[in-house]
Amino acid sequence: MDFSAIAHHAYDTFCYPINQDELKITIQTAKDIDSVSLVWGDPFMAECADGKNWTWKREAIPLLDRKETQAHFLWSAVVKPPFKRCKYYFEVKSGEERKFFFEDGLFDSKDFKSDESILDEHVLFIFPWINSCDVCSHPSWAERTVWYQIFPARFCHGENPADPHTLLPWGKPGHTVKNNERYGGNLRGIIDKLDYLQDLGITGLYLNPVNLSHSQHKYDTTDYLQIDPEFGTREDMTELVQKAHAHGMRVMLDGVFNHSGWDFFAWQDVLKNRENSEYASWYIINDFNFADHPTDAAANGKFFSFALTDSMPKLNTNNPQVRSYIIDVCTHWVKEYDIDALRLDVANEISHQLCTELHYAMRALKDDFFIVGEIWNHAMPWLRGNQFDSVINYPLRNAILGFALDKTLTAKSLEHQINQCLTMYYEQTEKVLLNQLDSHDTPRLVTKSQSRDSAMLQLALLFLIPGSTCIYYGTEVLLEGGQDPDCRRCMPWKEMDAGDYKTELGFMKNLIRLRKTNPALRSMDIHFVYDESFKEDSRILRIIKTDPESGKKIFAAFNFSGEDITLDSDKTNGRLLLSHHAEGLNLRSLGFVFLELE
Repeated sequence: MDFSAIAHHAYDTFCYPINQDELKITIQTAKDIDSVSLVWGDPFMAECADGKNWTWKREAIPLLDRKETQAHFLWSAVVKPPFKRCKYYFEVKSGEERKFFFEDGLFDSKDFKSDESILDEHVLFIFPWINSCDVCSHPSWAERTVWYQIFPARFCHGENPADPHTLLPWGKPGHTVKNNERYGGNLRGIIDKLDYLQDLGITGLYLNPVNLSHSQHKYDTTDYLQIDPEFGTREDMTELVQKAHAHGMRVMLDGVFNHSGWDFFAWQDVLKNRENSEYASWYIINDFNFADHPTDAAANGKFFSFALTDSMPKLNTNNPQVRSYIIDVCTHWVKEYDIDALRLDVANEISHQLCTELHYAMRALKDDFFIVGEIWNHAMPWLRGNQFDSVINYPLRNAILGFALDKTLTAKSLEHQINQCLTMYYEQTEKVLLNQLDSHDTPRLVTKSQSRDSAMLQLALLFLIPGSTCIYYGTEVLLEGGQDPDCRRCMPWKEMDAGDYKTELGFMKNLIRLRKTNPALRSMDIHFVYDESFKEDSRILRIIKTDPESGKKIFAAFNFSGEDITLDSDKTNGRLLLSHHAEGLNLRSLGFVFLELE
């Protein structure tokens, strides 16, 4: 038995409340373990049968929910402590070997005089109390949302664009773009396309920054309280949110609070007055002796900035005045425009104190407000319930895209990675992670995949994973584009109106409809299955999703193998829901099928 692989502690993802009454308890082991039981009870429940000795009342239950990752098994169960307290330990078996695992270590069963001596000799795990206000909770609407991310400058050219004589002709699908090329996309253009987005099935709009800025990407903010005139007015923004709500869509704005732009009022005062500026402490400056225009001062250590870029000096979110200003900005956005959510840019660099204060301030305004952080790696410190509700799920993107591109990876390896993604955070958090395969920061999915069929296969798999699914504008027609900034091409409306993308649009509409109407697709109950013909190098995914409320099951098969396959009809009887590159149970390479099992 590999003792070094066994891990558990009574907090974070190993032990946490999923609601006000239930605890989810998980233990990690090596793959040499055959079974694990949880022995648990209330710390104060005991009985005295002989009038002398007290016996702790407990029960043992097998941990039947087992997920396999690259190096470990994760065994889980949900218990309902009658008095909201829980004391427990584990019984671990490998072959004939049987051991007990406590907070102070792993011990052999033969070391104990009796079962009761366990309680006297070792420290048991304790979850002391389920406090309702400490339970990590998120807006339930986010679990069902299909987001649509819009880069406003390139989405749609609405009426009355700013400075129309300076605009470039709207880019065609194959036209590469550069950062500061102006094409005239604006808020009015988004309003004009709300009917299109509703027909597509979208229920959430996620807008890249819309505030005053010199760039087209708007991540170098000049004024957080002013809508950039290139995009429109405050009235346009208010109208957009109102009409989006009328179309059944929530609205999320992008908050760029890690750094400001060069022309932000506080930084301009610093440039003028240097260390004597009342805003000097709003930034983190090591040496005030630098040029009054962007050069390479940040790279030389004069001050901190986003990615060593002078034009984006880093705001000091340790400063209470800065935090207060940012919260006032977000409060203004909610009160002025009635937005429903925030996406925080470079969220892992702003202070946890700001994240906490912002969470409570926004929930005071709207008790179902939703906050998403841009964090590319493991993000548990931000997801314990008092900072962010969600993060953009880049590990899932990397798992799916990496598997699609690397033909040496197997179905088992992808199962391991997806299981890792599904167990990184609390179960309730997993249900609202923002899952997407491309964005304004990454190459376009179809360009990276070098195959339209592969891109569609990956999207189908994405829609099978629990979370808050997100489509980057243009992905519904498999718009091409390379690395930033080329991933920000113009939406091909003219070509779409001409019918060039009927197949892609029909596919995406059906996929979204299926996601919205079948709770099993959104469920956390996901199992990878293998038939008798399974080979270690197989690239065929077979997945069963179950709706825990109705018991309905959906079977999905994905053929990443490069060869045509035929599914076993005896094991896949069911109603066809959706397929691509398939005829019945015959899946061509890069084909998939969704079936509702009988």
